[in-house]
Parts: sequence; C-alpha cells; structure tokens
Amino acid sequence: MRSQSSLEALPELTDPLLKRYCPSEARAILIHRYYLGLELKREPTLEDTIASWEARFARPWRREKALCDVAAQIREIERHKYHMSEQAGQDVGFETAAADWIRSHAKTWRDWWESQPASSP
Repeated sequence: MRSQSSLEALPELTDPLLKRYCPSEARAILIHRYYLGLELKREPTLEDTIASWEARFARPWRREKALCDVAAQIREIERHKYHMSEQAGQDVGFETAAADWIRSHAKTWRDWWESQPASSP
C-alpha cells in the first residue's frame, strides 16, 4: 500500500491536467489509461484518457465514489459516537457526534481517506 506522499511522487499524478481531480479519481484515470491503451493498442495521451474517462466512466464512478465515501464517513461517525458516549457515560446521539466529528476530524480524515485504495470504488 502506498502512502499519499509516495502517490504524489508519481509524475503522472502531478500533471496539471489531473489537478482538478481528487487523488482517488486521478488514480482511477491513470488505471483507465492502461486499459484504454490495451483497447487502442497504443499509449494514449493523458488528454485522450481524460476525454475517454469523462465520456464513458466518470459519471458512474463518481456516483459509486460518493456512496462509498458516505458509508465510510458514517462508520467513522459511529465510532466517534461510541467513544464520545463512553466518555460522557450516556448516549450522546448521532447528530451531536456527527457535528463534533465534522468540526474536529473531517478534514484530516478526508485527506487520509483519499490516499487509501478503499476510497476508490
């Protein structure tokens, strides 16, 4: 498993054309590039790869990605709720735990999550 910093070290991921995509989608685009090359029987340009990705795969991938992200975030909030409730000695409720998790952990978690292979559908 590669860390985020080692993924960013890949020259393809630093290409300006991929900067508009989240890290997991950029990785998916590069995987698509490999399979597109097999289909075309030549090395596709990154521009061709992105055009193919957007036309054929981006929409369903993003839908599945959103579902995957929401499910993972809910699991994290449920863990956070458990720990908060243990500390408080009573159930703090999902809404309270969610608000606290978003305020305290969401940004850090999102950055970490995007570097994980599981963040891609």
